[in-house]
Parts: sequence; C-alpha cells; structure tokens
Amino acid sequence: MGKALKLSPEAVQQCVTATQELIDCLDDQIRRVDDLTSLAGAGGILVSAQQLMQGFADKARGRPDSVYARLMQFREVAIRMRDNFAAGGQGFAEMEAQFADALGGIQRDLQA
Repeated sequence: MGKALKLSPEAVQQCVTATQELIDCLDDQIRRVDDLTSLAGAGGILVSAQQLMQGFADKARGRPDSVYARLMQFREVAIRMRDNFAAGGQGFAEMEAQFADALGGIQRDLQA
C-alpha cells in the first residue's frame, strides 16, 4: 500500500474544479458524437457513398473502439479522479496505478 497523499483544502478545490471542467468538456464532446453520424448530402445516390457514411457512423458510435466509447472511458477516469480529489486526495496514491492502467489500456487499443 502506498503512502497517503495529503492535499491542502485549496489544492483539493483546484483539482476538483479542473477535473470537473474536463468532465464537462468530455460531456460536450459526447453530445456532439451524433453529429458525426449524420453527413447530410453524402449519400442517397451511390451505394458506395452510403457504405462510406455507415463506416463513419460506426467509427463515431457503433463499435467498442468508437469515438463515443473512448470519450466515455476518459470520462469515467476523470470522474474517478474528481471523486478521489474531492475526498481530500486520500487514496489517490493507491488509485494512481489504476488510472494509469485505464489510460494505458485506451492507448494500447488506439495503437492496435
């Protein structure tokens, strides 16, 4: 077990605020994912255009490695970070390895 991380109340509030801003930004991007699935004027005539549109829609939201899935993974990590900071940083040292593993898994998936 690692040492407990002690944060001043001001540092805790700054960390909570920063991670909440990150979550809010991710939420905005998550809401915008559906914009990637509707490409007006790109299909309807050619089958290949329709297939291309479907491919973009799948990359946006239809697969486990989609933009939506990745944003949700980043959001989950950010929520865990915010909640841990809100607890005054207690246990953050213990959670740090879990955060690194979660982000590393996302990076490995992106490189595959």
